[in-house]
Amino acid sequence: MSSDCDARHGGRHHMSVEFDRRQLNSTVRATAGTAASGREDAQIAISLLGTKAGLEIPTATTLHFGQWLGWPDWMRDGTSLEGSGPLPRTVTLADDLIIIGNIIDNADGYALAQRILAAPRPIMGTTGVLSLLHAPDLGSALRTIVRAIAAQNLFLTIELEETDSHITISMSPPWPMGPLFQFSSMTGLALIYRAIEALACSDAGEMVLETRLCELPEAQAVLAGFQCQIRPSDGAERLSFPAGWQATANPDYDPQLWAVAQTKTAALQTLMGEPDDVAKVRIAIADMLAREHRVPRLKQISLALDISSRTMVRLLARHGTSFHGLVEQERRAKALLLIADCSISLAETARLLGFTDMSSFGRSFRNWFGETPGNVRKSWQSGSAARA
Repeated sequence: MSSDCDARHGGRHHMSVEFDRRQLNSTVRATAGTAASGREDAQIAISLLGTKAGLEIPTATTLHFGQWLGWPDWMRDGTSLEGSGPLPRTVTLADDLIIIGNIIDNADGYALAQRILAAPRPIMGTTGVLSLLHAPDLGSALRTIVRAIAAQNLFLTIELEETDSHITISMSPPWPMGPLFQFSSMTGLALIYRAIEALACSDAGEMVLETRLCELPEAQAVLAGFQCQIRPSDGAERLSFPAGWQATANPDYDPQLWAVAQTKTAALQTLMGEPDDVAKVRIAIADMLAREHRVPRLKQISLALDISSRTMVRLLARHGTSFHGLVEQERRAKALLLIADCSISLAETARLLGFTDMSSFGRSFRNWFGETPGNVRKSWQSGSAARA
């Protein structure tokens, strides 16, 4: 996964937030035609993503879609998820794609995008909310949000381009996609539009949405929800706004929670950009930690993956990481999700992360984030109360 980097391209500052798709694109050349349904699109995406389709990602905006739709049973059709009702806080990328495909095929996707635009607050997952509420300024918030969206949507090409006058965020399909791209790009740009609107406090009419949906009758209601200029596009879906808006300061800037948002985004980018061999080990570690609530051992994971411990150590070293490093990264990422859920006590959080006592959990948490778990949760709660 690429990190934030600026390079000059003909007077532009260009920041790529795109997953490295060189291997994927070579496979895509053999893919012909466009899927006729959301589920078909999702299955193609899953097959092209390979091992990474098994990685766990936050359910995020899909949770809001499910709640709005009343948690219909068809949302889980074709997934590995059992039962009914609300979705878990994390799912595999494959299950997330199938759920989105089911929503496309069984619900009004344009109405959902329209609801994002009309909601009283921006509809995002934990990372997006933290970034939007606590970043120092609009530019910093937006870059982190775009990076998070790109990391969770490996089947889209997402770019942020900067000139002296405008910032442009574009979304395009890496292969001939059908309804999955239309739905994902429209909801993604709706989320970004709301983020800009929430912090910039400027004339939305100065923003420009370029879309291929201009002439589509069923898309007119959602397009009307964008209180900005609408122009036809013959390629990517784009949203642009004046570059000067980036400097808009955020009065609710909180350095601690902003650091948490950046840490979560960086962890997600690392996870999604890893080589398949490393991703397999990480998935096995995360699965064992979730099932057994204790720190996985090298021998256990090597047995689960049917490779020798020595081979695993060498393999991870070739990719610049280690087994212990992956375990710590998984515990750290899971700690943030658990701390965010105030219904789970700190003692239970420690147990779920495989710690035998609160003191060892507290020491590790301070090493990870520079603060105690209790203080992070209090800061989070006080910020929520202040905004209520």
